[in-house]
Amino acid sequence: MAAAPGKKSATVDEMDIKLTHALQTAPRAPFAVIGSVLGVSEQTVARRYRRLRTSGAARVIGFVDPEPLGRQNWMLRLFCRPDASGRISHALARRDDVQWVAILQGGTEVDCVLRPRTLDDQDQLLLQQLPRTVQITGIEAEAVLHVFRGSTTQDWRVGPDFLTPDQEAQLLAGTPERSDRPVQLTERDEPLLQALMLDGRASYADLCAAGGGWTEAQVRRRVTELREGGLLYFDVDLDDAFFGNPLVARVLLTVAPAHLHAVGEAMARHPSVRFCAATTGSTSIMLSVGFPDVDSLYRFVSEDVARLDGVAQAQVEPITRAVKRAGTIVR
Repeated sequence: MAAAPGKKSATVDEMDIKLTHALQTAPRAPFAVIGSVLGVSEQTVARRYRRLRTSGAARVIGFVDPEPLGRQNWMLRLFCRPDASGRISHALARRDDVQWVAILQGGTEVDCVLRPRTLDDQDQLLLQQLPRTVQITGIEAEAVLHVFRGSTTQDWRVGPDFLTPDQEAQLLAGTPERSDRPVQLTERDEPLLQALMLDGRASYADLCAAGGGWTEAQVRRRVTELREGGLLYFDVDLDDAFFGNPLVARVLLTVAPAHLHAVGEAMARHPSVRFCAATTGSTSIMLSVGFPDVDSLYRFVSEDVARLDGVAQAQVEPITRAVKRAGTIVR
């Protein structure tokens, strides 16, 4: 189900938006705490979250960040024939280390985000599999250098600023803080991580049942260790159409080096920018944006981006179809 352009879905109201906002602040906060902050019952919060998750509007997901493992996030642009974009995008979507896949430019480009766990996985895809695919006519691989806005840095929030600093503190109470203590992943962690990728709010009892031979106390301790080490983090996967922004696009900016940080910081504060990062490659900054209509996207480029010093070029690429979002294939 998708909302009409520029309008929120009839199934999403202000309380749903406030709940989603709260979950973006603290994805695993207890429903009782969220209810207390929002002024509703724990049962109301649980019921509304189940409806949001079932409808595909919003859900909490657990992710592995490859950076503490010494790996980089890669953004791949694959240029291909339109009749092959569907097969290529679905083949990429079946890989566990590919977190996001979309078809752009009317079917002539497939983009994906690669988060490799090992160098072998990275090299196998970038140096062997993709170059041998005859339907792919060109490949651009860009490494992420710095994230200005993302799930762990100045995260974007749906709706206005609903929460006071005290309410945010209530939601974040008990959330493990990042430490410098190194943590390594083991094979025993895999069932736990796979379960959290499917449901980031899975209970510790459910995570025990996923496998790995953990006790509930061990699961609780291990999740805390992985979060403190920066290897595991949680985010909220949203379907923008449900929240009144059916037009999603990628915007690539070419920026003079002296202005790179200032432009990145400015874009990270824009309410329509979901993700903003400096990257390698022919362009300098990549943005993920969502808007209610084409006019709003045009004004963003012609006014908001245009007024920034140092921006030499802006390339806009509307997303034709999302194939995989937040680690899950879109049906």
